[in-house]
Amino acid sequence: MGEDKLGGNLLEIQDVIVIGGGPVGLFGATMARLHGMTTTVIESLPELGGQLYALYPEKPIFDVAGFYGITGKDLALRLVEQADHFSPTFVVGQSVETIACIEATDGTYYEVVTSGGVHRARVLLVTVGIGAFVPRKLPAEGADQFENRGVFYLMPPLDYFRDKRVLVVGGGDTALDWTLAIAPRARHLTLIHRRNQFRGQEESIRLIHESPAISVKTPYELVRVAGRERIEAVVVKEAVSGEEETWPMDDVVGGLGFLPSLGPVKTWGLDLDGNTIVVDPATMMTTLPGVFAAGDVVQYPGKVKLIATGFGEIGIAIAQIRSYLDPTKKGLPHSTNLKGIPRP
Repeated sequence: MGEDKLGGNLLEIQDVIVIGGGPVGLFGATMARLHGMTTTVIESLPELGGQLYALYPEKPIFDVAGFYGITGKDLALRLVEQADHFSPTFVVGQSVETIACIEATDGTYYEVVTSGGVHRARVLLVTVGIGAFVPRKLPAEGADQFENRGVFYLMPPLDYFRDKRVLVVGGGDTALDWTLAIAPRARHLTLIHRRNQFRGQEESIRLIHESPAISVKTPYELVRVAGRERIEAVVVKEAVSGEEETWPMDDVVGGLGFLPSLGPVKTWGLDLDGNTIVVDPATMMTTLPGVFAAGDVVQYPGKVKLIATGFGEIGIAIAQIRSYLDPTKKGLPHSTNLKGIPRP
């Protein structure tokens, strides 16, 4: 995984360029190649898999059909393996900087300029997820001094926390997911949140409250991280009374989520709603002709941000892209009716 398989003439016009090599983009490449489209996937990170692989490699995932508790890394690897059977071109470690619509004698195409070259395609499929991964830092004294050596926003291997006292800070899915992942390995885990109510999935909240290995403290805030060569204690504050307490602690995990940033995507002339791209849910097309989008980056009424939703959006997008490239083709035939599909 992560090998740059690009070869030949960079200026060859492909059918589809998928911008973003996360789970939705990888499935998009699979579906495009399955239906005969020449396809290039461009990923800014050095490895394919996107947020799953970079941020949550050991996080168990329960809401993808067909899997129970598969880790983010394993799901990413299976999606890469699936796409690889259909031989799209993978370009990794290159971020897309600009796109431009070119009117040529043989039709319209997009020129995509990356940090490493130029690529061309008739259609673009944008699957960049939440964009850049910028974690929300803990607003606590001393937290910056121990970053990546006791204070974590991106996870080390989970066995790092074995037999340690761990504090997780936050009330959303990021904090809840890491609490459940770390607790079986830690000597003890404490979860604090500055409100009494959590914002994450109800099943996660139930499992946390039922676990004897997890202490839940609300409403509490982290005030200070203390220690010399390593973390020795944390100072927390009861949010209502303001009373401070000192707890012995070995590690702190910041689970406050991430600040989404679309970066250069904002300059491409798309219709945006904050850090999301507005699409027509019937087609997954943006306001630019020939530019489609899917996954967490898109917005439309009733949008639900799940990997499973993104996979469904890919089905809609690829059907529309197929017709866009060849108006004589409508919808998508079932894969069982296709000839020449590579077999494992």
